[in-house]
Amino acid sequence: MSTTTDLSAKLHPYWVTGFSDGEGSFNVRFTKNSQRKSGWRVSPIFAIELHVRDLKLLERIQAFFGVGIVTLRKTRNAAVYTVQSFNDLTDIIIPHFEKYPLISKKQADFLLFKSIVSLLNRKEQSTLEGVQKIVNYRASMNLGLSVLLKKAFPNTIAVPRPLVSFNGIPDPNWLTGFVDGEGCFHIGLKKSSLYAVGYQVKISFSVSQHSVPSSSSPEGRTGDRDKVLLSEFITYLDSGTIEKASTRPNGVVYIVYKYSKISDNIIPFFDKYPLQGTKFLDYKDFCKIADLIREKSHLTVEGLNEIRLIRAGMNSGRNNI
Repeated sequence: MSTTTDLSAKLHPYWVTGFSDGEGSFNVRFTKNSQRKSGWRVSPIFAIELHVRDLKLLERIQAFFGVGIVTLRKTRNAAVYTVQSFNDLTDIIIPHFEKYPLISKKQADFLLFKSIVSLLNRKEQSTLEGVQKIVNYRASMNLGLSVLLKKAFPNTIAVPRPLVSFNGIPDPNWLTGFVDGEGCFHIGLKKSSLYAVGYQVKISFSVSQHSVPSSSSPEGRTGDRDKVLLSEFITYLDSGTIEKASTRPNGVVYIVYKYSKISDNIIPFFDKYPLQGTKFLDYKDFCKIADLIREKSHLTVEGLNEIRLIRAGMNSGRNNI
């Protein structure tokens, strides 16, 4: 099992795309501004917001692109990487995602975002008619327009949301990046009289998708594209199944329960293509518990107590960065 992640190494381009598929956002803000001829300031933004414990990872993403800033949002215990410069978006961010495309439904948001940046570079925002054009594109992005924008631009006609075909996972580093954003290594303890220690220990690896398409999306509101994407994990990792998320009506989950598949497929994959964020620490602990299970230590009181201790410091219980 790999025990370290090289924090000085440059991130793989496909890792960056995979992570952005999970955690990145393309947005366009509209602010009233009486000093502008159109009366509006239009600001395109590429952003990645994470828990503050992953501050170093955001700094590595900033170093990868060579543009943008990382700021702390202490009230949310979060850190955010943002790129807002037209030049940086045009010359750095957009070309990256053209060369290493997103494969989740976020690709449609990127294409709309790219069109908006093109309109901004042509100075369309200098007239109210031009701002309306931009709003028409923004209406098909993410969850659509806010109540305030709908009121300010009542004649908006949303452009058709791009229908993006899915051509499979392009690179193993994409998968690792996506898992760094959306994956979970879980340890379950269930009371059971079938075991002398009184508990059954079950490990699982999962990847969730829970975003809801906008009402104008041809993907609908059923998460079909999410299901297609996660179903590819079954083939790519030769393991797992797809389930509906128990906590979100539109969510789907790729999950691996079977110990032999975790031991023979999942762990070797992430040893070869290491995770880069604090999730790597969860992965290390997950591997420790997998080893204890392999050694049958989970069937002893001492082994169970060790598993409890490791489990308590994983995921949301982790304090060390």
